[in-house]
Order: sequence, then structure tokens, then C-alpha cells
Amino acid sequence: MSTPASLPSEYAAWMERVCATHDAITYTCHHRLGNRSLAEQVSAQVLAGLLTKPTIFRYFGLPYSGRIARLAEARLTEAREGRLADVGSWPELLRGLTVLPLEHQEVIVLACVHGGDDGQLASNLGCDAHTAALRRHSTLEYMRDLAACALPPETLPEDEEPSSDG
Repeated sequence: MSTPASLPSEYAAWMERVCATHDAITYTCHHRLGNRSLAEQVSAQVLAGLLTKPTIFRYFGLPYSGRIARLAEARLTEAREGRLADVGSWPELLRGLTVLPLEHQEVIVLACVHGGDDGQLASNLGCDAHTAALRRHSTLEYMRDLAACALPPETLPEDEEPSSDG
């Protein structure tokens, strides 16, 4: 588990993964749709879907790529059928992540990247478990609110979480 002093670099590493994921989704969607603008909109919506449940970023392999595929296929179908909502953008999401308050960055790294439970979160943040749980909840709500700018209003986050480190 990280110590708070190392968080800025770990958050920066997490941001690199988010940006690389965005670029890969955009590239793949552009190839499949043949339209860069649509591909960018699909990618922003997929990234927003990932950010509604940021714990997905602690996984690699099938749990991670599977969630991306589930989110992307629905958006690709909508794009092909001319039904893709024109909401938000990657620059808006990136801007929000770039200015994410430090208290949320800490929780993202400790809980969503490293998978720390409330006890571990409390130990690293220097608070009690109840306060840690409140901070986790607040960060997850903040991320859902941030992602909302790039999600169609009727889109609800999926309930499932990966069950293994795949």
C-alpha cells in the first residue's frame, strides 16, 4: 500500500493509464466506425462509464477489457444507427481528472488502484474507518458526477464488478 507522500506520482501514473485507455478506445472505434468524430464521442462515453466505477482500474486483462467491450459495443451500435448521444467530451473529462482535489486523488490511488479496504484506507489517511468509508463514498460520488458530463442522461452505471484479478 502506498504512503500519502507517494500519491502525486501514483495518481499521475493512474492518469497515464486512463489516457492510454482513451487513446486505445478511440483508435479501435475509429477503425470500426471510419469516423474520427464519432469514435471520439464513443470513447468519451466509454471512459465516462469506466469512471463511474473507478475500481475497474485495479484490474488488468479480461475484467478490464471486458468492461470496456461491454460499454463500447453499446455505444458503437448507437453510433452506427445514428442514435449516439452528443454529450460531453474527452477534454472535459480530462480537465476534471486533472484538477481532481488531492483528497479524492488519495482515495483513487489507495482504494481504486491498490484495492485497499476501509481499514487500510484509514491507516494510510490517518483517520478512523468510519471517516475512511465516508471519504471513499464521497470520492465515488465525485467520480460519478464528473463522468455524468459525458454520459447520456438515461445511461446508468452497470452494477457488476469484476470478480477476479484476471
